[in-house]
Amino acid sequence: MRKQKFRGNLFVANLPQGYTDEELAKAFDPYGIVISAFLARDPKTGAPKTHGLVNIAPDRAAKEAAAALNGSQLGGRHIEVRLADPNMSIGIPSDPHGGRDHAGREPTHRRAAPPAATVTRTRPTFQVEHRPLRPRTVGPSVR
Repeated sequence: MRKQKFRGNLFVANLPQGYTDEELAKAFDPYGIVISAFLARDPKTGAPKTHGLVNIAPDRAAKEAAAALNGSQLGGRHIEVRLADPNMSIGIPSDPHGGRDHAGREPTHRRAAPPAATVTRTRPTFQVEHRPLRPRTVGPSVR
């Protein structure tokens, strides 16, 4: 099976320990439409690392966010924000805890899967947020 990859247009480093994907997305929300944000994870424990990728639209919003947030403080740490290399990606583990519980312990037992006839799959849900864009100020308007 091919490992899933997450790609973003911004690379963020030196985030505080314990930072979450949601907190990362909220930090970039004022600059544009945050499509997704994902922290790199430890492959064995699934614990988030202190760097990640953000996918923000439009492209000019990514550039503005990088210029505004690079070197700023977030959670008491000076973060590094730059445009991501197009080939940069983070592997998304199928099981974020690597088969372990939140404390990193192997489970003592595993539940048997239900019979195939009783398995129901639900579609992932998402919410679309509509926000007015800030007026773009380029220079004096011509009338």
